[in-house]
This record gives sequence, C-alpha cells and structure tokens, in this order.
Amino acid sequence: MANPFKCPNCGVSTGSHDYCPNCGESLTLGCEKCGTTWKYWEDVKFCPNCGTKAQKIGVTSAAKKRGY
Repeated sequence: MANPFKCPNCGVSTGSHDYCPNCGESLTLGCEKCGTTWKYWEDVKFCPNCGTKAQKIGVTSAAKKRGY
C-alpha cells in the first residue's frame, strides 16, 4: 500500500512524521475551537469534530492546547 500522506508544501511522501523530513512543513491540522488534531489530508477543510475551519498547527502548539 502506498503512503497516503504527502507534504502539502513539497509533495514528498512523509510516512507517520509530524513534520516533513524534506522541508520541515507541519503535517498536523488542528481546530482552535475544540482542540482536535489530525494528520494533514488535502481535502479536509473543516474540523471533523465540530465543523470549525481547519488550520495548520505545529505539534508543539497542539500539545500545549491539550495540556501536555
């Protein structure tokens, strides 16, 4: 099975990394309203949990939102 995750910035297959190993782009999308995070999927524009517009966030920012 081919790797479904590709960097939105450079197009390199990323595996399960949190950042692109080629260009450093964050590969996490998140919701400012409910704090849900998920891996980058090209077609996801809104949070699958609450419907708020999705935005790119770094893993560190997401972890802070969750209190880690």
